[in-house]
Amino acid sequence: MKLIRTLSAVMAALMLSTCFIACGETTEVPTVTNPGATSAQETELETELTDWLPDDLNYEGDEITIISRYREGWTSGEIAVEGLLSEPVNDAVYERNKAVEERLGVEIISIEENNNDPGVVVNKVATAVKSGTHEYDIMAAACYTAIDQSLNGTFVDLRQTEYLDFEKPWWSQGFNEVIEYSGAQYAVTGDIVLSLYRFAFVTIFNKDIFTDANQTFLYESVKDGSWTLDKQIELVPLFHKDNGNGVQDKEGDIYGLVSNDYISVDPYWSSCMVDIIKKNGDGEYEIVFKTDKLHSVCDKTLRLFYECGDATYNFKHEGLDDEQAYIRDMFANSYAAMATVRIMELEAGSIRNMEDEFGVVPMPKFDQAQNGYRTLLHDQFTVLCVPTTIPEKRLDQMSAVLEAMASMSYKTVRPAYYETTLRTKIAQDPQSAEMFDVIVDNVYIDAGIIYTNALASFHDRFRKIMGEGKNTVSSDYAKLDRQVERALSRMIDKLDRISQD
Repeated sequence: MKLIRTLSAVMAALMLSTCFIACGETTEVPTVTNPGATSAQETELETELTDWLPDDLNYEGDEITIISRYREGWTSGEIAVEGLLSEPVNDAVYERNKAVEERLGVEIISIEENNNDPGVVVNKVATAVKSGTHEYDIMAAACYTAIDQSLNGTFVDLRQTEYLDFEKPWWSQGFNEVIEYSGAQYAVTGDIVLSLYRFAFVTIFNKDIFTDANQTFLYESVKDGSWTLDKQIELVPLFHKDNGNGVQDKEGDIYGLVSNDYISVDPYWSSCMVDIIKKNGDGEYEIVFKTDKLHSVCDKTLRLFYECGDATYNFKHEGLDDEQAYIRDMFANSYAAMATVRIMELEAGSIRNMEDEFGVVPMPKFDQAQNGYRTLLHDQFTVLCVPTTIPEKRLDQMSAVLEAMASMSYKTVRPAYYETTLRTKIAQDPQSAEMFDVIVDNVYIDAGIIYTNALASFHDRFRKIMGEGKNTVSSDYAKLDRQVERALSRMIDKLDRISQD
């Protein structure tokens, strides 16, 4: 089903009736206000927060068609909403779009593809580009699908546009650093989309179950650096309680950990600092993957999933990644002491209404020798692109719209979600609010994961190994060595070719 929403029409109806990342480094969380600043400092801060779009930009009511993916609880409400609901995030998105329309003299038309398939939006845009038709001005789609399609020359080089300022804090600097190649960049992301936060993996823990087991809350382990895979393996069996039938039941038993051996093992690539692709001193992609490191990580994760007796409950993959909802709901019903989920699961009613209190911490690191924590974004986080069929005379206009939407999101949507929703409403204590800072500050983006389709699904093999329950990392990845080297070479050739066209 396709939902088409013309924002100006919705506004009129309402008026008649009655509103990060750094690659390998910590990502700064933008601070919108500074209560202790002097007037001069406030002026400097305000200047930093202001985009440099000309005041006289006016596109005289031109329609801007943005196609995006609608999946309830995932990407819903990122690009457009139907109206004011007296809900901070919804209303901030509404007001953002209204402000951009008025500022630039445009009319934003949002086309949302209501489909769980992450590739449907990209496929529609690619089909239009191949036929030479201009149907969409801007595309917002799942990262790995958009990045893969970019290798076919489907999207314009955004660094050749007039108004995008890639250095501004509303754009993800970590994503920019990873995706820019030879001066070209075909996608952007940042505060303009909520999935940059929602898709981050975290560990949640039941404070009541921890208290009953006389276990210290995980905040202290994070702070003293002892929150590791070994620590989690040690903890998991301590909470297990069987209902007496000796069988793992979804209801009635209490588990130390509830997780999934598919996408919920992806975060260990980042949290344990197993890097796949990096840029060398010349800015060229190169493989830095170390088999022995992943082998050691696999040993520990297999112990976590399969060697803690029946204390770990593992939801098997059933398609569409719905297992995250199952994990969330089992945890919400107080059947697990810990769970691995994405932040967006914490917005669900089952979590908001759960009787027990919970806390939020980063994913555990590999060992205590590891310096700091790192966070993985599920590779379906949203990025934005402009199709190459855009008329040349309108290209800079698209960059103005993106820059205006991003800068306004930084000032309004990001605080509404990050400060009001995450750190105030969802976080149940100051420690969890502090943990959200640690989580978001340390998001890490690896080219080997966002280019996964082009790289022979390199990181996906770890999911299969975990699902099979046997550490075959050394033999499996030895077979992939030459394959991924050839795939990387082909990928670079494509990037070089489209940058020259």
